Amino acid sequence: MHLFFNFVLKKSILGIALLVIIAGFFIAQIPNFQLDASSDSLVLEGDENLAFYQRIKKNYGSDNYLVISYQVKGNLLDPQQLIHLAKFKQDLQKIEQVNTVTSILDVPLFRSPPISLASLANKTVTIENGNANLALALNEFKTSPLYANNLVSKDGKTTALLISLKDNQKFKKLRDKRSQMRLDRSRNRLDAGQLAQLKSIEKQVFYNAAAQSQQQAQTIAKIRTQIHKYSDKASLFLGGLPMITTDIVNYISSDLVVFSLAVVGLMTLILALIFKGLRWVVMPIAISITGALIMTGLLAFLEWKVTVISSNFFSLLLVMTLSVIIHLIVRYRELSQLNPELDSETLIKNTLTQMFKPCLFTTLTTFAAFSSLLISGIRPVIDFGWMMSIGVTIALILSFLAFPMIMSLLPKAKIAAHKTELGFTTTLANFVQRFGNYLIVVLIALVIASSIGINKLSVENRFIDYFKASTEINQGLTLIDQKLGGTIPLEIVFEGLAQDYWFDEDLREEIHEVHSYLDSLDETGKVLSIDTLMQLLIQINNGNTPNGFFLNIIRGQIPQSAKQHVLTPYISEDSGQLRMVVRIHETNKELKRAELIDKINHHITNELGFRSDSFRLSGMLVLYNNMLQSLFESQIKTIAVVFGMIFIMFLFIFKSISLSILALIPNTLPSLFILGIMGWANIPLDLMTITISAIAIGIGVDNAIHYIHRFKSEFKKDGDYTKTMYRSHASIGLAMFYTSITVALGFLMLALSNFIPSIYFGVFTAIAMLSALLANLTLLPKLILMVKPKI
Repeated sequence: MHLFFNFVLKKSILGIALLVIIAGFFIAQIPNFQLDASSDSLVLEGDENLAFYQRIKKNYGSDNYLVISYQVKGNLLDPQQLIHLAKFKQDLQKIEQVNTVTSILDVPLFRSPPISLASLANKTVTIENGNANLALALNEFKTSPLYANNLVSKDGKTTALLISLKDNQKFKKLRDKRSQMRLDRSRNRLDAGQLAQLKSIEKQVFYNAAAQSQQQAQTIAKIRTQIHKYSDKASLFLGGLPMITTDIVNYISSDLVVFSLAVVGLMTLILALIFKGLRWVVMPIAISITGALIMTGLLAFLEWKVTVISSNFFSLLLVMTLSVIIHLIVRYRELSQLNPELDSETLIKNTLTQMFKPCLFTTLTTFAAFSSLLISGIRPVIDFGWMMSIGVTIALILSFLAFPMIMSLLPKAKIAAHKTELGFTTTLANFVQRFGNYLIVVLIALVIASSIGINKLSVENRFIDYFKASTEINQGLTLIDQKLGGTIPLEIVFEGLAQDYWFDEDLREEIHEVHSYLDSLDETGKVLSIDTLMQLLIQINNGNTPNGFFLNIIRGQIPQSAKQHVLTPYISEDSGQLRMVVRIHETNKELKRAELIDKINHHITNELGFRSDSFRLSGMLVLYNNMLQSLFESQIKTIAVVFGMIFIMFLFIFKSISLSILALIPNTLPSLFILGIMGWANIPLDLMTITISAIAIGIGVDNAIHYIHRFKSEFKKDGDYTKTMYRSHASIGLAMFYTSITVALGFLMLALSNFIPSIYFGVFTAIAMLSALLANLTLLPKLILMVKPKI
């Protein structure tokens, strides 16, 4: 490496010019950088349930619509209130991408005034048509099997406007084809030509999705403008999956910019306080920012979208690059104080030579930790593993190139006499020597407590809890969930029953039992099915159930305006399917998705007698649950693999089984503590918190490698384990302390986010940093003093 470092120092100007060109190229790609918070990023790629769900959407239409809750204090059907609602609806319909707006004004009424079965075909009663009895209409909205707790709340004070957006059919077909080919790929059914075709389709979807997302964001912004305009006479909130995905992208974008700037500002302040020199502040910050920007540009160049999971990659790369630079700076300053007679070039070379191996090893172990995410089976988690593995590699290369180049162009740094030890680290060394045995007892107790906490871990989290209660998205989802029949859709599709339904009275009764059972569950809100039409017909027929003969006549007489609400969404004679749509209460704190799905499956099969292969559960609830259940399995696999990989790395680095085991033991603690705290605090695993264990382990082993590498170097001086510990704490312990505190405080800035997963990510990563620091400055040296491994 001496030859390489000599070359770098002699060609500093050329090297910096090349770095500027390379950095400029990738930074120029950043305008193409994309964020993805679509439902695609919340489901398992290759999930067969996803393919079935997409077929259902193709048959019955998408559930991808916007909802505006419209809440009044007085009478919802007051004429002036209806005029206000009508104007609001008209202005919404003028928005270019809005396809239809459904409201209480235009839905068909059957009891306001009451109409007979014979009148169904030629009489459509709506408020908008002016032929509805408003006094009767309010009662119908509050009691109708179709509208109550769905379009209108039970108290009659809140209604919903359902907004369907115009579909880009070409994009839709392209995305459906991509999903089917991905499923075939997961089954190894694609040949080389088809794999190339899939890659081409994915590229087309990537570019089209960006345009679709931008268009959707503009449409939602226009809708919000109208909401603000009409908020004078009603309390209005926007909900629906398109709004949620758009807002998540906005939150992530805000966090990327605001908190990256906040982290940079905080790190600048801390570096200024620690090193008290302009070059020791500007240089590490500049290198860290450059590394993060290069990685951002690389992601854009590779057409790699950042999801909710990987949204904090920028902050992570900032602090990881900074960590390498701080170790170089601390060592340079130590050597400069110990050898003031050395010239700048020699000091730089000695710094690079002494720090290259530990920094290389720490990068390799961090690479291994993030690479463990590749086995998760969840595409966004796998992508995050790749991103960070590449990112830490860029951080190492950039640090060991930019640091010597910049330092060689600057005059030799004047290092004022300063303490090369820190009171805190020296105190820890004293503590280890005097109370090390008590420390082990305390840590064993903490491990037991953490293990109990881990047994309490779950993956059952509520999507609504991703957002602070003060945010519009949380307030809107809560209102819709509590007043308008729930939010998350669950679908139950019965195969081969559509034709028989109209003629088989027993089948109609069985479907009614299923409908009633679903309606009785605490977790469910509104249930809609073909049985809803039956209940309406019973009301219209003065409480009498129409027989099969009349049903066949009636279904032909139902006007098209009513069919789209009560018939076509729930029965398809072409496919032979009956479909039930159940909305689940996300605000129910007792909601356990997996248990609910199993309970419904069991009841329909064992209590109601349907064959297990005659029906299937689908919808976003099922897809999201599949992803959550995969998370738990993934977490176990990830932790097992990462420890195995790191142990192998330790054997390669330390060439000692005993030292490798000693280094590994303390670094199990951060992940144990984090998972234990999450279990005790009832914080479930989700798409972001699953990555924290890998990060905790990767960060922890960095400290272990630096400490043991310095310990081995210091041990050669006198062969005394205790004295070596004190010297190691006073030297490398200083750099470990500076990097850990800087990084931990940087991540704590994420606690100010409106996006709860970002808050958890920031807080738990900070805890990981600090616990890894303490473990490697207390337990690791204590184990070395106890075992006295061959150094």
